[in-house]
Amino acid sequence: MKYVPLIWAALRRRKARTVLTSLSIVTAFFLFGVLQGVNVAIKQAVSRMSPARLVVFSRSLGQPMPIAYAARIAAVPGVAAVTGMAFLGGTYQRPSNVQIVMGSDLAQYFKIEPEIKVAPGELAAALQTRTGVIVGRALAQKEGWKIGDRIPLHGLGPAKKDGSSDWVFDIVGLYDMPEQPESATQIFGNYDYINEERGSDQNTSIEFGVGLKDPHQATRVAQRIDELFANSPGQTRTQSERDFLESILRQVGDINYLVNAIVGAVLFTLLFLIANTMAQSVRERIPELAVLKTVGFSDSAVQWLVLAEALLLSLAGAMIGVGLAGLVIPLAGLQVQGSRMHVPHAVFAAAAGAGILLALVSGVPPALRARRLEVAAALAAR
Repeated sequence: MKYVPLIWAALRRRKARTVLTSLSIVTAFFLFGVLQGVNVAIKQAVSRMSPARLVVFSRSLGQPMPIAYAARIAAVPGVAAVTGMAFLGGTYQRPSNVQIVMGSDLAQYFKIEPEIKVAPGELAAALQTRTGVIVGRALAQKEGWKIGDRIPLHGLGPAKKDGSSDWVFDIVGLYDMPEQPESATQIFGNYDYINEERGSDQNTSIEFGVGLKDPHQATRVAQRIDELFANSPGQTRTQSERDFLESILRQVGDINYLVNAIVGAVLFTLLFLIANTMAQSVRERIPELAVLKTVGFSDSAVQWLVLAEALLLSLAGAMIGVGLAGLVIPLAGLQVQGSRMHVPHAVFAAAAGAGILLALVSGVPPALRARRLEVAAALAAR
């Protein structure tokens, strides 16, 4: 502890330089934390996708398909459940609060997604209530909703049949996801209600969800489904949920590689910044370091003073940057397929390791220079 005032005095010697270097380190590690949070959310989303569930969509991606396809898909051997889907986007109370209602055959959908838990009575109420919706408990807590509330949404898509853009839904149930309770953030409604009221694309589905009797038959069932519509104007492409999400991500690129490349480039640049700061600091303090040796500080003590300065600057900046990312990401509430972005503990450990490594690589050369400093020559140069 007796060396702390010396380290602090060295950092305060050039306050502007220290502040600017610290801000650069904090910014770099904030970016590191955010990118890793995105990466973790993507990996979790992919891992949550079950290979036992299939997604059927048009080969002309984004084109709706006739809802009548559902009955034909249900007749394929190996299919346990199937539902068409209609998505409705709307704003709640303020333009920035966008909510998505996924319309489906709820009885079939919850068979396809068994990890989503809803009370049988609440599911029955949703099936019997035309405007009924089942809301994720995490979303309900965030918005202050409860069973019995009405949710007015101002639609973002085409107008309804009556020309208006206002929709009203009644909360009749809440669902949970025991393994990932923070991911219960969606709204499930009745396909029939959305289909009847929308002004365009009636009796169509943007995709079909398919549950299987035997997960090992996923490839065979997918082929059989696509063969059904091979000669129709609306040909289909069927994949497992996991393959579907991975194919979308591949269109963006190798996310993990991109994240690591960006982080690597930022840290590499940061290395030169810290090295330059430490080299300048030691160069300016050569007479002072010589005085320290004169009054009894050993070569090793002077060396470790310089290294400790680099460690404090780099490690503190790294922890502050990643800590800020850990605070900001949850507040933003960003998700990837229901998986919330967050900064895991492993990222804090990696940031600490990177901060220490940066400090050692940038601090060792000036620290060795301080160790080898000859008192007489340094004082004479003064």
